[in-house]
Amino acid sequence: MACHISTAEIPEGYYNTLNGKSGERLKTAIHQLLYNHKLVSNYNSLPDYFKVTDVYPGTQRWWDMYSPDPVYTYETPYGSKMNREHSFPKSWWGGQTSTPAYTDLFHLYPSEAVVNQKKSNYPLGEVAVVNYTNNLSKIGKPVTGQGGNAVQVFEPADEYKGDFARSYFYMVCTYQNLTWAGKYMYMLEQNNYPTLKGWASDMLMRWHRDDGRSQKEIDRNEAVYGFQHNRNPFIDFPDLAEYLWGDKQGEPFTVPGAPDPSPDTTPTLLTPEKGSMIEFGEVAEGKSSEAPLLLQGHDLKGMFSV
Repeated sequence: MACHISTAEIPEGYYNTLNGKSGERLKTAIHQLLYNHKLVSNYNSLPDYFKVTDVYPGTQRWWDMYSPDPVYTYETPYGSKMNREHSFPKSWWGGQTSTPAYTDLFHLYPSEAVVNQKKSNYPLGEVAVVNYTNNLSKIGKPVTGQGGNAVQVFEPADEYKGDFARSYFYMVCTYQNLTWAGKYMYMLEQNNYPTLKGWASDMLMRWHRDDGRSQKEIDRNEAVYGFQHNRNPFIDFPDLAEYLWGDKQGEPFTVPGAPDPSPDTTPTLLTPEKGSMIEFGEVAEGKSSEAPLLLQGHDLKGMFSV
């Protein structure tokens, strides 16, 4: 098949629905924006898309983030040396092919076959004891506090750690509606927010900060947008991750150029604070006392108990 893309910058207003939101509401708005995208043809056609998204410019060499060994698009039938790699393992959602996650280019990459097979469905992590390396990627026992009880983790090269982090941020937002397979929840929690376990979000945020977006990622984001008609917002707005898992959690995210957001109508109790003690003074046994209780908040509805 022949693949054609249209190149474009961020369409005007594309991210406006994220403006002014924070926490779970922000993450859910990302899910609602990105989930219903145009699907690529099918799993078998992925190499045709990779020829646009994952080839070194001006060459016919696959841009492989897993192995330093050069493999060329014309060299062999795809599959004998290169694989279609789900960087976010499909077994983590049960392997169903009916979900758009199965062919979503934002987490699918070409990978040299040997390292892909050794990577299996291990979580990302930092390796303490190396069991396999090809001088770019490492697989082995994780450092203390990482891995989520996995026997081994996969550690990409420093130059690609941010790429993988932003792929994972995209996946846990876009597909927060998926049910994670219980035995593979190394990095995940079954909820809308934060979805990433604490050790995983801490590590991925560090990778995201230390390895900022590259021109490769920016160009790939545009190419995938041409195919799928959705984008990875963590590439377009690197600071966005801070509002979900970083230093700006709880703060509203501002989309540059977006109109002022509509007022937040989430029911919120400001005072008294949940779990606080309210003193009414001493009351003699058998007697009663009354005192006013001031409730402050906005959009409060229904019954309250004290």
